[in-house]
Amino acid sequence: MRKKLLLSLVALVLCVSNVWSQNILGPKSRVASSFAIMIDDKSFEACEDAVMAYKNMLESEGLATYLLVADWESPEHVKFFLQKYYNEQAMEGAVFIGNIPIPMIRKAQHMTSAFKMDERFDMRETSVPSDRFYDDFDLKFNFIKRDSVETNFFYYNLAGESPQRINCDIYTGRIKPTKEGQEGYDQINKYLKKVVAERQQPNKLDKVVSYTGHGSFSNSLEAWKEESITLREQMPAAFTKADDAKFYMFYMYPSMKKVMTQELQRPDVDVMFFHEHGLPHRMYLTGNPDAMDEDQNFEAGKLYLRNMMRREKRMGKDPMAYQKTMMKKYNLIDSTWFAGAFDPKVIAQDSLDDLQQGIILEDIPEIKPNARFVIFDACYNGDFREPSCVASEFIFADGKTIACFANSVNVLQDKSSSDLMGLLSCGFRLGQWTKYINILESHIIGDPTYKFASVYRLPQIKINLKDVEYWMAVMTHNLPADLKGLALYKLFDLNYEKMPELLMDTYKNSESYMLRLQCLHLAAHYPAIYADLLKDALDDPYEFIRRKAVYFMGKVGRNDFIPYIVDLYMDDYLSERVEFNAISSGGMLNVGILKEAFKERIEKDKIYNGEEFYKGIEKKLNQGESLRDFIWGALIDKNASPRQRMAYITSIKNNPYNQMIHDLVIIMTDKNEPEQMRIGVTEALGWYVYSERKAEIVNACKSVLESGEELSPEFKDELCKTVNRLETYMR
Repeated sequence: MRKKLLLSLVALVLCVSNVWSQNILGPKSRVASSFAIMIDDKSFEACEDAVMAYKNMLESEGLATYLLVADWESPEHVKFFLQKYYNEQAMEGAVFIGNIPIPMIRKAQHMTSAFKMDERFDMRETSVPSDRFYDDFDLKFNFIKRDSVETNFFYYNLAGESPQRINCDIYTGRIKPTKEGQEGYDQINKYLKKVVAERQQPNKLDKVVSYTGHGSFSNSLEAWKEESITLREQMPAAFTKADDAKFYMFYMYPSMKKVMTQELQRPDVDVMFFHEHGLPHRMYLTGNPDAMDEDQNFEAGKLYLRNMMRREKRMGKDPMAYQKTMMKKYNLIDSTWFAGAFDPKVIAQDSLDDLQQGIILEDIPEIKPNARFVIFDACYNGDFREPSCVASEFIFADGKTIACFANSVNVLQDKSSSDLMGLLSCGFRLGQWTKYINILESHIIGDPTYKFASVYRLPQIKINLKDVEYWMAVMTHNLPADLKGLALYKLFDLNYEKMPELLMDTYKNSESYMLRLQCLHLAAHYPAIYADLLKDALDDPYEFIRRKAVYFMGKVGRNDFIPYIVDLYMDDYLSERVEFNAISSGGMLNVGILKEAFKERIEKDKIYNGEEFYKGIEKKLNQGESLRDFIWGALIDKNASPRQRMAYITSIKNNPYNQMIHDLVIIMTDKNEPEQMRIGVTEALGWYVYSERKAEIVNACKSVLESGEELSPEFKDELCKTVNRLETYMR
């Protein structure tokens, strides 16, 4: 190791504790922005030359780079130096190479897009591995413990006094090998050499491939078709030739695995999207291929029954009992339909067929993916707490893949996966883009400093400038839509006093789908304009905006939205996701009024077979209302055990029914209720961020805090957390 290059004993000067010692190598020159390479000492010893080449490459691009080498003992150890260099050296980001502690975050599920697991169960599975612990210096956490087995895991609760919205100060990426010992060091060495080699030539973002797997967006063509419009806004250079932008969907061929393998192997692809379901070890590309004739239908039915028999056995149930049940239910099938369920040869063939429906870890080294940046809009493909995951295998495989953007836990399908992504076409680094994708589970796996050459002639964008006039100038000039979207977020963070008017004016006058979408996101924080913007959004040409607008209408809970929801449903019911959200929102409003409004509209339009059409709508509304009333009744039933009642709290997180607020507040404020029940309900009330009645909840929480009642620290923390969450949406 070239110790003469390293400055030692820095921790003795900077830290209270002498145990935090590491070696630091500063940049060769001072520039406006800096970056940190943080690596464990063993990995550096084995990979020194490759790490130094990576550092030199970054400095050649004008990014002052610090190298910090240590036996990193805790996330606080890492975060201390990140914050120090951010404050003193204008550090914009960092990369974690090798064995860097993994924060496992709890009591912060509202910062995820979809993760709602009951935290009373296994800590490992109900925590979110997240580097937002490092990225946002304002967030506050309470340490719980270090894992005694997986000692690189450190568990934390998000504190109630903390901000309850992520607002990243820096960006980070992880380069964590999937193999142990020397094999793992070899992965790091080879990967960093690949990064340095790829960065030698400027590369414009002009080749894009998008794949939508089975089950994404309810398999809706209406939802799928508009991605070509939004990506054209964000990546215009990829829409000049026939093969520059490709859009695939799961049903295009009997098996899409071969097709997508060929696309991944193309040497010219810059960005590749995978909208699919996933696990750490698998990408789910397709379901069973659609049958084309009677024989294929017959085989598909037998395959399904064989798989169900095996499932019954795995769950400790009697597979023969299942067979008898199915034969009785469908009296046209006999035992031949189940034949071979446990025959090793049949199991092997079924497994081979199953492998054609997705990409697994073992496939990736053989594929040798070349797409420089891969986005996994899927659950768990980026779960870096596991020894290996899909995203990590992509960067370590031979090929040209530099980085992936992937999720460490499950993720919401109904989210925008390309917000502000046009920044990449403007020459921004990957990390500079992801700073504004503020959810707990999404991470860069690989080099976060990678950037494409700008496809525009642009003035230098002063991304870190905190000046209202500057960002208003960005809004008024002829610049790409996502630069204006970035300006909106900057103005939001600067508490620009005329932000509501700016959002409404921008929404009404912009032709950009993605800029209008950013207005929809930010308007949720301003109740004075939100309802009006949602009403306008129901007529937006962008299906995703319509879909989300009607979804949020239910969360707001205003019955004056009902005529708008009915009109949207009747005019757009062939858009599956819009139709689904319109009906789902109904349960959060007055269902009786909603039914009458549907009847009037059907009669007015003289719908063919209108009575049957209405019955279909009524059935769905009744199901939603019944579910709501069942959950409501279970929560307020004091004769049930607290454990039974609390089992339904997760349902409120996903469906914050405004009708329940009064009863939930009663439970929260009732001294005779079990404290865990009060805490659980308080947490659930924190999900009412869009509700028109959130001020009522905030006042109730504050009244408990100020009542003089002796409250446990946990209860106080949850009350503070709910107040802070809701007030974020009360600008």
